Amino acid sequence: MWKEAFLVALVAGGWSIFLKTIPEIIVILSKKESKFAAWWITIMRGIADAGSYAYIIPAAITGLVLGDLKTGLYVGGTVQLMFLGVFIVGASIPPSPFLASILTTALIILTKANIGEALALVVPLSVASQLLTLAFMSLNVFFVHWADRMAENENTVGLDLLNTLCGTGWHLVNVIPAFLGVGLGVEAAAKLLSVIPDWLSNGLGSTGGILPALGFGMLLLIIASNEVWPFFFIGFLAAAYMKVNALAGAILGVCMALVYVRLKFANSEKSAK
Repeated sequence: MWKEAFLVALVAGGWSIFLKTIPEIIVILSKKESKFAAWWITIMRGIADAGSYAYIIPAAITGLVLGDLKTGLYVGGTVQLMFLGVFIVGASIPPSPFLASILTTALIILTKANIGEALALVVPLSVASQLLTLAFMSLNVFFVHWADRMAENENTVGLDLLNTLCGTGWHLVNVIPAFLGVGLGVEAAAKLLSVIPDWLSNGLGSTGGILPALGFGMLLLIIASNEVWPFFFIGFLAAAYMKVNALAGAILGVCMALVYVRLKFANSEKSAK
C-alpha cells in the first residue's frame, strides 16, 4: 500500500517539489539568470495552479496512476460540480476539495468502495484540508517577520529562498496527508465501509448524487441576473426537450456568449458616439 501512497503523494504536490522547487533553489543559489529556468518554472507553476482549481485534473491523474482513469474522471467531474459555487473571497478560506478529490479517488479504487457512498466523504475531507491550510497560514506569520529582518539586511538570496520554501509548504500541506491517508487509512476505511448497513450506504449514495446539483445551485445564486436567466432556460430546454448532448450544448453556449458580447459592445460603442 505504501507504493500507492507514494504515487498519490506525488499527484498531491510531490511532483512540484521535484520539478519546480528544486530547480528554483538551484537558480537562486547559483545567482545566475537563465531564460530556460525562468520558462520552466513558470510552466510548472501554471500546471500546479491549474490542478489546484480544476479538481478533475488531480483526480484523473490519481485514477491514471492507480490504474482506473474512468473512476478518476468520474470523481473529479463530480467534485468539480459540487464546488462550482465556492470561491475565495477576501481573506476567507473555503473548504478545499483538491486533497479531498485525490483521497476519495484513491479510496474508491483501492478499497473497491461504492462510488456514491465514498463521494459523501468529499465534504468532511475538504473541511479537514481547510483546517490544515488555515494552520499553515497561521504559521506563515513567523516567516513574514523573518523575511522583514532579511529585507532590512538586504539579504535578497535569503528572501528568495524563504519565499520558495514557504511556497513548498503549500504542497506539503497536501503531500503529507495524502501519503499518510493512503498508507495508513485505506485499510481502516475499507473496514469502516464494510460494516456500513445497506440503508445508510444507499443514503450516502443518494447524497453523493445530490451534492453536484447543490454545487450547481450555488453557482446559479452567484451569477443569477436578469441578463443570465434567459440563457439558462434556453440551455435547459435544449437539454431536456431537444435532447442536445453535453458537447453540443457547450458549443451552443460558447456561440451564444460570443453573440451576446458582440451585441453588448456594439451597443456600448453606439452610446459612446
